[in-house]
Amino acid sequence: MKAATLRNYLSVHTWTGILAGTLLFIAFYAGALSMFVPEITHWSRAEPARNNASQDDDALVAAFFAAHPSIENATLVLPSASNTAPLMRWGPRGTTPRQVELDAQGQLRPVAAPAGEAGRFVDYLHRKGGLPLALDSAEPVIGLIALLYALALISGVVVLLPSLVKDLFVLRIGRNAKRLWLDLHNLLGVASLPFHVVMALSAAVFCLHDWIYDAQGTLIYPQGLRPVTARTQPQRPPVTLDRTAWRSPTQLVQDAAHAVPGFSASAIEYRGLGTPKASAFMAGTDDAHFKRRPREGFAVLDPATGALVQNNTAPGQGSAMARAVVSFFALHFGSYGGAPVRLLYAVLGVMGALLFYTGNVLWIESRSKRLRQQPGMVEQPRHVRMIAAINLGVSLGCVASISLALVTTRWLGATTLAPDTVLHGTYYATFTACLVWALARGAQQATVGLLAFAALATALIPLTSAIAPLAASLAPWAEILDKPYTHGLAWVDGLSAAGAALLAALAWITRRQTGRHSTPTSHADFPTPVLTP
Repeated sequence: MKAATLRNYLSVHTWTGILAGTLLFIAFYAGALSMFVPEITHWSRAEPARNNASQDDDALVAAFFAAHPSIENATLVLPSASNTAPLMRWGPRGTTPRQVELDAQGQLRPVAAPAGEAGRFVDYLHRKGGLPLALDSAEPVIGLIALLYALALISGVVVLLPSLVKDLFVLRIGRNAKRLWLDLHNLLGVASLPFHVVMALSAAVFCLHDWIYDAQGTLIYPQGLRPVTARTQPQRPPVTLDRTAWRSPTQLVQDAAHAVPGFSASAIEYRGLGTPKASAFMAGTDDAHFKRRPREGFAVLDPATGALVQNNTAPGQGSAMARAVVSFFALHFGSYGGAPVRLLYAVLGVMGALLFYTGNVLWIESRSKRLRQQPGMVEQPRHVRMIAAINLGVSLGCVASISLALVTTRWLGATTLAPDTVLHGTYYATFTACLVWALARGAQQATVGLLAFAALATALIPLTSAIAPLAASLAPWAEILDKPYTHGLAWVDGLSAAGAALLAALAWITRRQTGRHSTPTSHADFPTPVLTP
């Protein structure tokens, strides 16, 4: 390959990476955490104990329909590790839902809907790349960033090809900082290349789907998609309006398990109540197959007969085209294989975040080395110092801010403060403070402090779980902190403890390296080869 061609590809790879890197760090780190959205929500949310609640799903649904005969939509949430007894939930979309359960005497009683969804907040950060914008406004930006990301992947592979065999698994640790960062960057990129290709293409489609649908509607389906999809759906006989003749929830769960082998239901959403097109939209999981959402697939049943009326979203069901579409979602969400795959995706997500960080550091090292060779040059240019500080502040600020937001939300759960306000306020205030600190001190001087702060903030997660029982026994207001310990909470605490230990080790190593190599000069000097995350 001609040297000029390689230089062109290197230029494309460098600048697309620089433009996309910081936002993609947040998207990948938050995306790694979003593999455990339900566990994070359960960990951080203030949930009062539900005592003496009935476990009878069928009696709850019958009593609810008798008390609310004109309701149009309602959801039965089945018991789970984070939900000790079944409850019925309903209300307009986008508002705080109303909830009821059945007490020991068979009477409906209200259940306070838990406010604040920390897991959803983390997922939104992932989908928005941390941008403080509405989701509808941020997603097209991230979609375009994902296209730049795909371009960076292609150009990066082309640049690496001449030295692929020789340098693939080489990691040269020494005084040459640029060589170290290059080896680490190449190793991370090649080892997880298929994962990155899937993420880049699927993220672009997800974030730009409105544009894609509009183009399809104009160029392919000018009559609209509804007539097209209606022709592919089988005709259903009208559903009887007498709800007492419908299948009970227990029977519907059995019907779904029979129609979709391995399907384990978690909720039943009754839609179109009071109409002949009423349906039971059942959410559930089956780790042996791809699923449409991060944890769930869906089986649509006739509530009167229990027959499967739509299987395109059920795990392992549907036409070849339906399965292909579901696989596209599942490969992005990691919604197959259960906990081992979620853990693998979390690790790959962190590796992806490090890929963007090392790419930016490599750019900084390259510019610094080039400028050091110029006579009389003793300082980095301002733009290089700014990019170095932004790279450090955004990366470690994101890590520390998410951890601190989760901890603050749990501790303030018993107060009158809105949890969503606490989440957003803590995250953006901490993130801004870390970024300002990095810009004010410079990347070299701020690294150790930000690493230590991120380690401390992350360590507060398992520490909170450890002291919650003690705090609940000493102060009545802290009773809401304590909750039955489940394997889901263990995932949150265990991964946070491992992350805190890694950050603390990096802070210690970086402090030693900085003390060994640095000289008493200003923070504007060229960076020394310190180890940063």
